[in-house]
Amino acid sequence: MDEPTDFNEPLTILIVDDEPDIREFISYFLSHKGYRVFAASNGREAVDIAKRVIPDLVILDILMPEMNGYETCRVLRSTPGLEMTRILFLSALSESYVGEISDKLNADGFISKPIRMGMLVKKVEERIRRTG
Repeated sequence: MDEPTDFNEPLTILIVDDEPDIREFISYFLSHKGYRVFAASNGREAVDIAKRVIPDLVILDILMPEMNGYETCRVLRSTPGLEMTRILFLSALSESYVGEISDKLNADGFISKPIRMGMLVKKVEERIRRTG
């Protein structure tokens, strides 16, 4: 199943990570799955892009310079038009720690590094289905 949904337009995903290799790897993989993908190297850039493209989903690294993932999540959640955007945290931090913080920030889940593309696609598709 290459198409993420039955919609005419591809769903938009914003990848936010300060590591260029990770951004490129995820972007390449998801774009070949039929998603429209944008990428940002830090939280400030992510907020600017998100305001312009209104993504369906943000995959957000936690440990980044300038604005970390937690602060970026808070800003996205308080930005008109982005309050309901799905957010998946991406991190090498422990899952229990990130899960606890994710709940407090109303994030939609967590993806562990190193990234397993099968798990990433599964979580992306689950969040997209929830969006409807």
